[in-house]
Amino acid sequence: MASDGAWEIPPLDDAPDIARTAEPRPGETMADARNGVGLVLVGVGLFTVVVTIAIAALGAEGWALFAAVVAGAALLAGTGLLLFERRNRLAQQEGSSYEQPAAW
Repeated sequence: MASDGAWEIPPLDDAPDIARTAEPRPGETMADARNGVGLVLVGVGLFTVVVTIAIAALGAEGWALFAAVVAGAALLAGTGLLLFERRNRLAQQEGSSYEQPAAW
């Protein structure tokens, strides 16, 4: 019997899949950014808090209010992304379906 694709041994009943390794594939570790976007947003939010305090100390109330809104939005978005990534990582460790852990 001829086949067009690469030949592969079919897995036996209740046998582990020996054709694939458990190690990460090339490029898979690069795709995991380790919460980079969330950490950057939290950093921007903290920096903006410092800028807001400096602007408020100089007496520019309108700009201080604008900077406070930007700081709040960046902190909320960054924290939300970090929590979302944590939930996804826990779901991957436990299986395909996500159940909220008891610690939350």
